[in-house]
Amino acid sequence: MILEEYIKGRELTISIIEKGGQPVVLPILELKPKRRFYDYEAKYTAGLTEFIVPAPMDDKLKEEIEKLSKRIFNALGCRHFARIDGILKENQFYFLEVNTIPGLTDLSDLPVSARAAGMGFEELIDLIVKEALKPD
Repeated sequence: MILEEYIKGRELTISIIEKGGQPVVLPILELKPKRRFYDYEAKYTAGLTEFIVPAPMDDKLKEEIEKLSKRIFNALGCRHFARIDGILKENQFYFLEVNTIPGLTDLSDLPVSARAAGMGFEELIDLIVKEALKPD
């Protein structure tokens, strides 16, 4: 069992993709579940979670979260794409986890952030595959 302190705050997810071998942070997504928690049902049932992208915050805080997310991505040796999840409470970002194989459905966070960056689903998948096929 893992026991963690509950941190009440804004749920954020930061999607990162590589372009030219460099991590690029897509617009930060805030999740607002219509249920108490962002559970399985809220995650996979259309209409049970509101996606706010880009998440409203001042530029300085956004830059800090983006910089931290890139550091986490690089420190853990992530490649091609990943998603960093955390809670924002009183302008303090609490890192929760890294998802190295984030979902790629219509309701998934990474494609929503990619759309907010002006990238269609096919373009996103094409970029991920091309990055993965590049020789090291």
